Amino acid sequence: MGFKNIVLLFSFLLINSYSINAQNNRNDIRKDTMALSDENTEKVMAFGHFIEASIHENNPDDFNSKLNSDSFFDLVFKYYPEINRKDEFVKGFRNGLKASLSAFPSKIITEVKNGSYYDFVNYRYDYESETYYVLFRLYSLETGMNYHDYRVQKNKDDIEFSDMYIYVSGEYLSETIGRLLSYSIPKEDVKAKEQSQIERDSEILYQVIMYHKSGAYGKAYEAMEQLESKLSKEKFVLILKSLIASQVDDAKYLKSLEELIATYPDDPTLALNKIDYHIYKENYFEAIQVINQLQNETEDDFLNFMKGAVAFLDGNYDLALNMFSYTIENFPGFFDGQIGYLNVLIVMENYSEAINFLDTLIAEGYEKPSLIDYLEEDDETGENILDQFIQSEDFKAWKLKKD
Repeated sequence: MGFKNIVLLFSFLLINSYSINAQNNRNDIRKDTMALSDENTEKVMAFGHFIEASIHENNPDDFNSKLNSDSFFDLVFKYYPEINRKDEFVKGFRNGLKASLSAFPSKIITEVKNGSYYDFVNYRYDYESETYYVLFRLYSLETGMNYHDYRVQKNKDDIEFSDMYIYVSGEYLSETIGRLLSYSIPKEDVKAKEQSQIERDSEILYQVIMYHKSGAYGKAYEAMEQLESKLSKEKFVLILKSLIASQVDDAKYLKSLEELIATYPDDPTLALNKIDYHIYKENYFEAIQVINQLQNETEDDFLNFMKGAVAFLDGNYDLALNMFSYTIENFPGFFDGQIGYLNVLIVMENYSEAINFLDTLIAEGYEKPSLIDYLEEDDETGENILDQFIQSEDFKAWKLKKD
């Protein structure tokens, strides 16, 4: 696998939102670079707000100023000490990856401009690895959710980060990159046939990402079905397959989820994959239980929004209304939460309260014609679950009312 292929795959995994996963500690290589203290906690909080501002204010250089790339590469090579840092291929890989790392904040900025949210959630101090972590949430209705958990370190008086736990891959970025690099370097103890299969599969993965970038999701999935080497059973590859399958059809997505879960049945980092699986199987109670576990681990009350969405699918409208009500109170201006609340009122046939809430949205700055378009629009199947409300006298009178 050439370093351009590795860097491209890295970029794809880093930015694509798909999964929320519980983090595994790797304390064997993560030692204290920052002691727990009130002073350091204040600095870590400031770091989190600085990173958030760099994204929201379109300042990728500010973001990149906080990445200690030397420490990051030390971690990559520490996972795989057999890799020769002086090898020309490895040098090319490192240069290519540096460029990709530098492009990461610009990719997030583009996501935010397109309607995604990138928010500083919280910090924690890990007593086992003896260092701070700062958690960010990347979310959009179209692409789902991902978390980035930054490992913080002190460099003199400055606060930087040296690694990041990517929830989409269920592991630290340095682990993923180190393993990809190890696959790309031929080993004397690997049989020629096996090495040839790995090289073939790496080229297929490169083509998969090219198909995905062009929107040819069906071809990307078909290509992934051709993988044969042990690379095909890597967790991040199976997660990538599920991500692509989700954009093809439900049957392939369910099949890919079943393959992933069967291959890693006891892996705690596959939480959202299991949530999706439970939803497709209409096991809504189990889905909410997994979300509860995630909420305990991340301490992110935004996950109440997800519980509301699952409860809505389950027809548990009282729970859904409570979860969406909590969301709009604690995340003001979050449109998906507001619309979730409105949809529940309508499905519960509480039309008068729905009309009142529509007026509240207008008072908050939403345009009435846009809300009308949203309510009257059919979904991709040509149906509108709000049609009964649209045909009601309450809605018709509100629609005609002069504001």
